[in-house]
Amino acid sequence: MPHTILVTGSNKGIGYEAVKLLAQQKPQSTILLGSRSVQNGQDAIEKMKASVDGQYDFSNVKVLQIDVSDPGSIQSAVQHVKSTYNTLDVLLHNSGVMRVGDDWMHPSIFEVNTRGAHDTVEAFTPILTPEQGVVVVVSSQVAGWYTHALPAETRSMLLDVDQVTWPRIQGWLRDWDQFASGAKAQHEWVPLSQGMTGSKYFASKALLNPYLRAYARAHPSIKVAVVCPGYCKTEMNEGVGGGDRPASVGGASVAWPILNEFESGKFYQDGKELEWSYAAPAW
Repeated sequence: MPHTILVTGSNKGIGYEAVKLLAQQKPQSTILLGSRSVQNGQDAIEKMKASVDGQYDFSNVKVLQIDVSDPGSIQSAVQHVKSTYNTLDVLLHNSGVMRVGDDWMHPSIFEVNTRGAHDTVEAFTPILTPEQGVVVVVSSQVAGWYTHALPAETRSMLLDVDQVTWPRIQGWLRDWDQFASGAKAQHEWVPLSQGMTGSKYFASKALLNPYLRAYARAHPSIKVAVVCPGYCKTEMNEGVGGGDRPASVGGASVAWPILNEFESGKFYQDGKELEWSYAAPAW
């Protein structure tokens, strides 16, 4: 049974709910609450305690300082986990950003959602428990929508997992920025004129998924799940409808592979498999 579980970006929102659930469901495990700010992490633990009226003390939750957009911070977190616990049983990478203020094109969207996920997963891989390590990464159903909306040639490129490499994905990230700026691009992406479907946030998740599929193939001894929390009412979704699911439901969805058996290399929401490319519902 997993005994050391790290959840990044978990001082609020989906990650907070995942930590709160996992701490109670796995009282013998140590749940590392990843937060850019140690104080925000400690405040989150106090909030958890208050929310259950003393029915659980959350003494198995420990704050781990980690900023997934900062390689130095990631490496420091890895070293802390290695020196304190020797190995990590489960990495639940939850960190994500939809926009920065009113800027829907901010560089942080790719830096956190795509590059940050890659850097965090790769950094923790060497200390995952041999033959028992689990990697769960929060993506989104919007990745499937974006992929489906792509021109056929670009869609096939993303879905051909045999040809996916991280350098290629890095090239796609740069190419998307070129395309979005109106400059000459090598590939055709979903136009920004298609609103949220063409947004940088949607693209960031669509370009994350090929990496995760390739990672799962390259690491058969590690169980890998890609998860979607659904459209939840969180701070991230303020101003874009607010979400139609409680954050606690989203937290349960992303924590599901840690509490249940699953097939590695698949995409899940609420324990049910999602396709890598499928049409968005009518808006």
